[in-house]
Amino acid sequence: MRSAIVNTTVERRHTSPQAKWLLNEAAALRGELARVVARQAQLAKREAEIRKTLAALELVAAPLPVPVGKVAPTVVTPHSRYGPRGQLTKLLLDCLQAASPKGVDIHSLLAWVAQNCGVEFANTKERDVYRHSLRNRLRHLADQGKVRRMDSIGTECNGAGVWCLASKNDISLDALRQLAGAAYERAKGGG
Repeated sequence: MRSAIVNTTVERRHTSPQAKWLLNEAAALRGELARVVARQAQLAKREAEIRKTLAALELVAAPLPVPVGKVAPTVVTPHSRYGPRGQLTKLLLDCLQAASPKGVDIHSLLAWVAQNCGVEFANTKERDVYRHSLRNRLRHLADQGKVRRMDSIGTECNGAGVWCLASKNDISLDALRQLAGAAYERAKGGG
């Protein structure tokens, strides 16, 4: 017996590129929607935590006296450029502590903070904004007596300001002026 050869062809179904694109887009949007829903749940939980903490803070702060002429801010929009609140101060003090008793120029401080925060500057304008932010924070720390600007501004640091930790023996120029004025008044009044 002779075997019969059956000629069968398998019919392939081709999906058009347009249909593939539509299916992939729909799947991507479902994935994005799932992320958005999950993020909304996280945000709702964070909102509840913030409202609870805010209510407690307002309850404690309500009976406190407010100085005449001072108005407490109602809303401040914090930024998280350097991480959680206080992180920039911590980074600056850590860098200055590591360099102590020597100082650190503003460019090196900026590089240190950028490296520790994973910041990459897109252009020089962005770098200048960050440097300005660091200078402001350093000035606030200087007002608190935690750091001071050193007098050594020169070629070794390309003319940049040099900052260091303040010593307990450091005294500001304003404080020296006040002391000198008080000593002068005592000497003038006593003589």
